[in-house]
Amino acid sequence: MRRGRPLFSPTGVSLVEIMVTLVVIVVGLAALRHAFPTHLATEQQALEQVQATLLGKKQLEQLRLRGFTGLATAPLATTPEPFVDSQQQVIDGPFRWQAEVYPEAEDLLAVHVRVVWPWPAQTHVVRLATYVSRH
Repeated sequence: MRRGRPLFSPTGVSLVEIMVTLVVIVVGLAALRHAFPTHLATEQQALEQVQATLLGKKQLEQLRLRGFTGLATAPLATTPEPFVDSQQQVIDGPFRWQAEVYPEAEDLLAVHVRVVWPWPAQTHVVRLATYVSRH
């Protein structure tokens, strides 16, 4: 009774089998090579989006804490040069922000913060807003 073909041939592996195996491996590695840069770029873009949002929220909160009178009378600044964080550490990042205040009503101001940063194909923007009342 014969059990079928043995797993390993006593004559070895043919050149055609080696070539087919190499082609399959090369095609698989090429597909992985193209997948990783796209994933890394998407991850970097998401990270920058989060950083820009946090920067915008921080600036918006600092402006809101000035109060109604401080916002209505004081001039607003944009990104200081060099750009420093709350611990006065210089940040070399690409983010730039700008704040604007608009009167919405007699006792209400709209505060808008825009954070901009470059990306290879286009410039990205995060816009945040809040309201500050006199009371």
